[in-house]
Amino acid sequence: MENYSVIIPSYTVGPEAYKEIPRYCRLYGRTAVVIGGTKAMAAAREKLLQAVDGSDLSITGFFLYGNEATYEAAAVLEDTRQVKEADMIFAVGGGKAIDTAKLAALHLGKPFFTFPTIASNCASASSVAIIYHPDGSFREFVHYLDTTKHIFIDTNIIAHAPWDYLFAGIGDTCAKYYEVSISARGETPEHYLAMGVTLSRMCMEPLVLYGEKALADNKAHIPSYELEQCALAIIVTTGWVSMLVSREHNMLYNGGVAHALFYSLCELPGFDATHIHGVVVGFGILLQLLIDRDYEEYEKLRAFNQKIGLPVSFAEIGVTMEELEKVVDRLIVDEDVEHFPYRLTHEQIMEAARKLAD
Repeated sequence: MENYSVIIPSYTVGPEAYKEIPRYCRLYGRTAVVIGGTKAMAAAREKLLQAVDGSDLSITGFFLYGNEATYEAAAVLEDTRQVKEADMIFAVGGGKAIDTAKLAALHLGKPFFTFPTIASNCASASSVAIIYHPDGSFREFVHYLDTTKHIFIDTNIIAHAPWDYLFAGIGDTCAKYYEVSISARGETPEHYLAMGVTLSRMCMEPLVLYGEKALADNKAHIPSYELEQCALAIIVTTGWVSMLVSREHNMLYNGGVAHALFYSLCELPGFDATHIHGVVVGFGILLQLLIDRDYEEYEKLRAFNQKIGLPVSFAEIGVTMEELEKVVDRLIVDEDVEHFPYRLTHEQIMEAARKLAD
């Protein structure tokens, strides 16, 4: 067999997580630049500066990433003197800001550290970046051989982030378990893939257990244990699983009906501009469970969705059966269902969908 490497990033979590910056970052140099979004850097700036004050590390500049995670935005950063001269990059914010900083770090050959300020996605822990065109339309996925050197999750900052991000993150993250487990069905994968499949259950269980309380605490700006556990599932566990269940650039177990449904519905005019990815994906798992005739899990997840307010019908996401008919064939050929354990059919999907119509 050929050699292969599996790289899983470490993390620090808590209301004072940034105090650990000198401990983990000094191994990679003495200077860092911060790249992020406007709101994210405003939330993190003082804590970052306090964390390096009195240490042998210094922050030499704060730079906005732009508006979209694009090659063009990364190129601007790569041509910036302070970014080129810094020993390392601190990526601060949500998925697009962090993915843009990843691109710049990759092209400049610099180590980077991630500082998620919202709990909505796994960009901080994963080794993939989602790249868009300047107009906001999807362009491609960029896969890395390496990932962040360490993740710093300040739960006080997460607790003060907009509630909608956590809500969508819960829907998207729950999907990871159901999509991975069905994609791997009937197979006996090697060690790292098997670890990813087993670990994927931790993408769902903490959210079902703690999600309702975490959402309430997010609204109250309380960095509670429940909020911390949900943030870790969304940011860290999903990122780890995403890397473990992939084989180089092959998605392998990383997709399923829920994501294929979202991307197919984006064929409908205006859908992607008016619907949040994680909310639709959280609903799409109900469709996958009905297609798979796993009624026990379906009832369990439907009850959870209802409890926290995620949709349980196509009517709730504003999609009619006539509109769904127009995009079902796109769903069947989506790359997210390439590794499904059986061939999906138009009739099979519509039969399950009609049970979720209203």
